Amino acid sequence: MNEHVQINCKEKMRELEKNVIAMNVNFENGSFSTLEVLEHIDDIDRLGLGYRFRNHIRRALDTIITPIDEVNVGHEESLHEASLRFRILRQHGYNVSQDFLRRFKDSQGGFIGSLQTDVEGLLSLYEASHLGFMEESELRESTQFAREHLLKQLECRENDAQVLERINRSLEVPLFHRMLREEARCYIDAYNKRQDANLLLLELATLDFNMIQATLKTELKEVSKWWENMGLAHKLGFVRDRLMECFFCAVGMVFEPQYRSCRVGITKAYALVTVIDDIYDIYGSLDELEMFTDAVKRWDINAIEHMPEYLQVAFKALYNTTTEMSSYTSIGQGEDILPILVKVWAELFEAFLLEAKWTHDKHIPTLEVYLDNAWRSVSGVVLLTHGYFLCNQEISKDVVESLDMYHDLMKWSSVIFRLYNDWATSLGEIEQGKTANAISCYMHEHDVSEEVARKHIKTLIDEAWRKLIKVHMACTKHLANPFIDMAINLARISLCTYQYGDGHGAPDAQANDQVSSVIIEPLMYNYS
Repeated sequence: MNEHVQINCKEKMRELEKNVIAMNVNFENGSFSTLEVLEHIDDIDRLGLGYRFRNHIRRALDTIITPIDEVNVGHEESLHEASLRFRILRQHGYNVSQDFLRRFKDSQGGFIGSLQTDVEGLLSLYEASHLGFMEESELRESTQFAREHLLKQLECRENDAQVLERINRSLEVPLFHRMLREEARCYIDAYNKRQDANLLLLELATLDFNMIQATLKTELKEVSKWWENMGLAHKLGFVRDRLMECFFCAVGMVFEPQYRSCRVGITKAYALVTVIDDIYDIYGSLDELEMFTDAVKRWDINAIEHMPEYLQVAFKALYNTTTEMSSYTSIGQGEDILPILVKVWAELFEAFLLEAKWTHDKHIPTLEVYLDNAWRSVSGVVLLTHGYFLCNQEISKDVVESLDMYHDLMKWSSVIFRLYNDWATSLGEIEQGKTANAISCYMHEHDVSEEVARKHIKTLIDEAWRKLIKVHMACTKHLANPFIDMAINLARISLCTYQYGDGHGAPDAQANDQVSSVIIEPLMYNYS
């Protein structure tokens, strides 16, 4: 996108944004029904425009936060409206209860029979149920009820392509679990086909998507130049060259234009993780890996004198990149974060080292022991810690100390990351000689088939999502911080990456198409 076109697009977007703001005011002042407000907010979020209208969305939601069991007298909420209200409010951090479900149940505690063919209601219920906490059993039961009857609707709606597409997409990946940029692109396409589409929103969403994509391309050039200058893929011929996939992960974690340095920093960190992971997995001897781990813990550049050349290359790259990033952040924000970055890198390599020892000894731990190490070895804490400091505008002593508040947020996001990774990569890792992953550990511990183990891992993934949502809600109560959403987004990009196979380690055509649709191929713009 050339500079002249960019300027014209920005002017057009400012004009459209002004018009949408005027429209939002009408939604805030009671001119529309609750359902219309909720659907408008849902459209804004799913079109990828939520970050532009956060304050307007908050004000609109504040007007409808009355407890769900105190809806307007004389107004009977449909299952669709009640479920949508719950989902929108909870995903925006409001404290709402699952009790709304009771109004849709009979005296036996089951859902009213007529709901079994209410497609709109079932879809909304299915999506809402995925924001439930572990202890909210009625929401978990709702997932099964909605899924069962949506599957039946697939058989009855063969001639309704749009409904079939919506059902299939929801059942494949629930809305709350989807990568935001990929969802924005898909929803813009789907919204464009709707007869009731708001053309102002549609045009703004299309321009916004393309403008963000143009920004991402510029950032990709920047990190590509850094990667080329580092020369790691050339100097260490045995490692994976996965810069594009690392950048895609960073975009999945935080896409908003103002977080350019955050995306660049996360990409650099993840590229280093990928290279050093290969050293621990397939190349280094245990003695060499222990030497490398100890040098990182001491953060001693002089230790490279005793290392083989390939470890010297890796250590220098890690040392220089981390020191540069911490220096840049400290200069701009006033607090030295290097000790924290060194700590999370050292903890990651200690986790890598334990897995290398298991492989060397052909040891298969219990699933509990494995996961206690594996949620650390998946690198989520390293990526999120870099993101935490790079997305915060001011790094004070309080901000540094408050990182500990987010332990559970990082843990459950990382557990999801690990389980999706193992789900997709277990066969390949066994072929490489690795003895421990979630599936093989459960099979070995309980003497069961791979099919039974995968069923258990799927249950653990669902439970981890529910725990993550509860922690996310608790953190959102205290302060608004882009880092909180970043942790949810790491879980989302993990699913996106590993849904159809190992999209990071061995990306196929489908994985490449996902990357291209978000970062490379613009949306067609043909609005007058």
